[in-house]
Amino acid sequence: MSQDLTSLRYREEKFHGIDSQFITDGLRLVLFLPAFSLLFTFGAWAYNGESPEWWLDNIEPSVGFDLATCMILISTTILVGYCTGLHLHRHRVKLTRMVFRAEVDAAAEAHRPVTSMHGFSSVDGLISRTMASHSTALWMAIIATIISGIVAYLDSDSDISLRGLLASSSLVTMSIGQHLSTRNRKFNMVTDDGLLSAYSPPMHPSTLNLAFNDMLRTQMDPLLRSKFEDFLHDFESHLRKDVDREFSREKFLMLMHRRYKGSLDRNTTLIELAEILTDEGVNAIIEHEVFNEGLWDSLFDRSIHSNPAFYRLIERLEQDLAIGKKIDMDGLLFDVDLENIVTDKANLFCYFHNLSNDERQVVLRVHSPDFRPHDLSLRYDLHPGEELLWSEETVPMSSEGDDDVIGRMSGLLRDGTIAWQTLLPEGTGEASVSIRLENTSGDLLVGRQINVRVRPEFVNWLRNTSSLTSYLIGGIGLASSILFQLMSVLASA
Repeated sequence: MSQDLTSLRYREEKFHGIDSQFITDGLRLVLFLPAFSLLFTFGAWAYNGESPEWWLDNIEPSVGFDLATCMILISTTILVGYCTGLHLHRHRVKLTRMVFRAEVDAAAEAHRPVTSMHGFSSVDGLISRTMASHSTALWMAIIATIISGIVAYLDSDSDISLRGLLASSSLVTMSIGQHLSTRNRKFNMVTDDGLLSAYSPPMHPSTLNLAFNDMLRTQMDPLLRSKFEDFLHDFESHLRKDVDREFSREKFLMLMHRRYKGSLDRNTTLIELAEILTDEGVNAIIEHEVFNEGLWDSLFDRSIHSNPAFYRLIERLEQDLAIGKKIDMDGLLFDVDLENIVTDKANLFCYFHNLSNDERQVVLRVHSPDFRPHDLSLRYDLHPGEELLWSEETVPMSSEGDDDVIGRMSGLLRDGTIAWQTLLPEGTGEASVSIRLENTSGDLLVGRQINVRVRPEFVNWLRNTSSLTSYLIGGIGLASSILFQLMSVLASA
């Protein structure tokens, strides 16, 4: 890492600590300060030219101005603090952008081009748009502070003072709305998972080749995905001889998932890893500089939140395998899942595994009047399983060798097929999806109907609504103050 990048990272870490503790998170001064400023501005409006007796008798003779002017001065002081907070937050985002672009350049020099990866343009564009939004919010707050400071030196009961207060409070309200519009996507470069929330996967594979590998890779931002390639190279360099590369990759990710869920302790995790990695490799992978346990937890946390149906499907297969459940169809293992609560899209996951010795073809049909596409038909060629991985007897969770739930599930995910289809809701409320699995002759093998509820994502909806409302109220107030001032000028002309 170059000295310039190290310096940038140190500066971003310092400003990110201040930002997260006091400004945008923690104390959230960037919201409380303008709120208190508006409170004092409205107080100045209420006491305009009519200071209470306790102020007239005890304080005004000493300070020389009325209560309304005092409140305007307090509001102006608070706005100065608000502008300072916005400036620090904007500077932190600027440092994040500088570190991001420096990391991209460093990756290019290491022959890991990031700019050509899916999602790079969206992440880079989001950071730039956020910078522009913060600049707009800051300039609105600065202009509001200047107007408020000018009003403090005018007569509090004059018409121009009232119009100035209206303009200042309107600009502050619009500044709040501008800031709220950026809070749905928080990001930083201080931590390795800092860009995950800023990244929205532009696409995903319709059929997962390696289930856990493809699922987690889809959640990674372009910069982290480029580092993941280096991690896989390190991982495969520590594999034991005669260990299948794809099998070991799925087993490792399954172990990390089980460790994240708390179903495996650290000692058992290390024993299972020792079956596929050398002793030196176990320590190197567990204590990896980038892909450490904390980063795996963040990836699984985001992945489970985004695609709960996939993990429910996997966990259900593990439970059925552990108890030795008899399969419903002769020679074919099939299961399907869809999230119960749908927001912007529904993720349908279907698992197929051919347990017979012969190749077979199946047709998956999906029908729903509540989602697009309304009808979907997919044909799959299922190759025969390489070995008998499903057992109708109980299987231990962990044991020596791969004849346990972890080993068998790794093989099932490697040899099986997982279909991932995105369905777009056409409205809110109750919705249903019908799934049919047929052979090529059209005979029904199994049918399922899943009922879900479609609703908007509440937190993002609340932020977006609050932002638009703030903009609307502030815009009306600002336009009114300008209109009243123009009318006053024309009337006096």
